[in-house]
Amino acid sequence: MLGADEQLMGTGANTTEERAIRIELAGRAYPLTIHPDEEENIRTAANEINESINRLKASYPLTDKQDLLAMAALEVTTRALNLAKTQPVNIDQAVLDELDLLLKDLAG
Repeated sequence: MLGADEQLMGTGANTTEERAIRIELAGRAYPLTIHPDEEENIRTAANEINESINRLKASYPLTDKQDLLAMAALEVTTRALNLAKTQPVNIDQAVLDELDLLLKDLAG
């Protein structure tokens, strides 16, 4: 993802592979230049941040947008880190289960 200065200046040959999009965070629009394969994740991330802000507004007396964005960033990042920690364990367990079945089949 490129910043506004890089977006205006271009980066050479890669600019044809990039596209300009606009996302909204906390009611404010942000133009971004991205690779097409990043768009789905960026839009999903923006939606998660906005949903987190709406949950925080409903649950706490926070009105300052900076506070809401900071707390939303903390919430979304913590959730992502927690998922990242649990995923490898699940994958490893699935592999172990499959290997166990194969060994049982070989044993007879």
